[in-house]
Amino acid sequence: MSVESSPTVRIAERYSLRERIAVGGMGEVHLATDDRLGRLVAVKVLAAGFADSPDFVERFRREALTAAALSHPNIAQVYDYGVDGDSHFIVMEYAEGQDLAHVIREHGRLTPGDAVRVAEQVCAALGAAHRAGVVHRDVKPGNVIIRPDGTVKVTDFGIARALGQASLTDTGTVMGTAAYVAPEQARGEATTPSSDLYSLGILLFQMLTGSVPFDGDTPVAIAMRHLDEPVPLPSSRVADLPANLDEVVVRATAKSPADRYADADAMAAALIGHEMRADAATRALPAGEATSVLDLASDSTAASTAMMPTVGMPSSGERTVVTPVPAAPDAPVAAAAPTAPTTPAPAVTRRSSAASRRRSGPSPLVWVLLVAVVALVGILGYVLLSGSDAPATTAPGTRPSATSEKPTPAPSTTAPPSDGSTVPGGLVGQQRDAAVNELIGLGVNVRWVLVRSTQPDGAVMGSYPAEGQPMTKGQTVALVVSRGHAPDRVNSSFVVPDGLVGTSAKDAEKSLGGEDVRVTRVTVPSDGDSGQVLATWPSAGTRTADGIVVLVVSGDAKGGSSDGDG
Repeated sequence: MSVESSPTVRIAERYSLRERIAVGGMGEVHLATDDRLGRLVAVKVLAAGFADSPDFVERFRREALTAAALSHPNIAQVYDYGVDGDSHFIVMEYAEGQDLAHVIREHGRLTPGDAVRVAEQVCAALGAAHRAGVVHRDVKPGNVIIRPDGTVKVTDFGIARALGQASLTDTGTVMGTAAYVAPEQARGEATTPSSDLYSLGILLFQMLTGSVPFDGDTPVAIAMRHLDEPVPLPSSRVADLPANLDEVVVRATAKSPADRYADADAMAAALIGHEMRADAATRALPAGEATSVLDLASDSTAASTAMMPTVGMPSSGERTVVTPVPAAPDAPVAAAAPTAPTTPAPAVTRRSSAASRRRSGPSPLVWVLLVAVVALVGILGYVLLSGSDAPATTAPGTRPSATSEKPTPAPSTTAPPSDGSTVPGGLVGQQRDAAVNELIGLGVNVRWVLVRSTQPDGAVMGSYPAEGQPMTKGQTVALVVSRGHAPDRVNSSFVVPDGLVGTSAKDAEKSLGGEDVRVTRVTVPSDGDSGQVLATWPSAGTRTADGIVVLVVSGDAKGGSSDGDG
């Protein structure tokens, strides 16, 4: 049965095929009407050239069975599978929108915030599939549909395979798309969930930069580059990208599967955990949008990112993976997987100031009085405990210059109380995992930031608080860790200026922006103002041997245990 051009072709006496909306490796996808239920669907028809091949017919049937077994808001639902004459077909949910390949082709690279939102939802879809024992094996932009409301649908499980299931391909055959293929796939080895995460890391690279990391004259030549050539940092192609997204790409695209994220949920948590999410989401949201994360003013970048709708996400302090709101029934192609154990989180609706005033609870005057009483009690307690010789507090942002590469400390009034413990000596020079295990054994949480350096990969270069400084159980210690790959240009003569501590991270980064140094940040839970610089590494007055300045930034006091690629 031919469905090449006729808009009136019916299949199985139920589905009226309309225009062709996609072409895949195994067939075509048509917009269609389910005459029985009166709804729009997407019908994928196996290409006529494959209909006589038992292997391709079986693979096509397997796609239908595999996708139908999955149920998740970020996977396109499969409704039906059948054969009509010599036509094998799959009926799927129709999700109105554009595939990511089209978005990148038409609009170029995405903003960091939009790239993170898309990657998070792809992680959610892959996590559901992996928990069901299914590996996608062909994660690429053409298989990611973005709906007008920002919901992402992962589609095309045509070469997906259940874990442990026999492969239909000969040994050594590479399945997948060369630009996104994992090294083990390129070698023809068995694929695992980690293989999908590698492909997603390449996809994230492309969203951030507008292009894939490797090209070549033939698909085989491109696939071979994935075997042993490191994926470049996204920031090496696009200036001013957040360094922490470099870290996500580096870990997701590690050559050894054991060095990648443990699972899709871990990668999603790394994406969500980055502070830049909140800032980027604010910038991407067009003014006046009915749904938002925060109340925000219009921004000059809103217009350029309107093509990527913003969906509700948790605040930057939260560490939970958000499952997007399920798509409406009349949505573009995708399949569904066992729902993750978390409840789908609805988008956050913006409230007007009038509505906020109508909320129940104490009036603002009551809160002001309460805060004043608490502050007064705190001051009296401090005076009574400290006695008449209590030292004067240091003004924010002022401190003596240091000559060592210990972090410049925050003002003493914000330092956590000590329970008698101190940051152990010998951390600097250790490998990250050993240092993390040692600190966790002392009852503290650990975050780290990866920086390009001449030091060995994984070596700890500094800590906050510095070695020998007081720490208390439950607080968070931040580590500066080398990821090797020293930058090409290093401003080794730059001296970290005084006055950064106590300022906002944005102001600090702006002041350092014209100094030809690389600035990154690590966020630690703190009772101080969110986004305030607590310390710098190296300390004020110290030269930056590798042209790196790390800002230790105050974040939510309920933060998690890791802020690097962990």
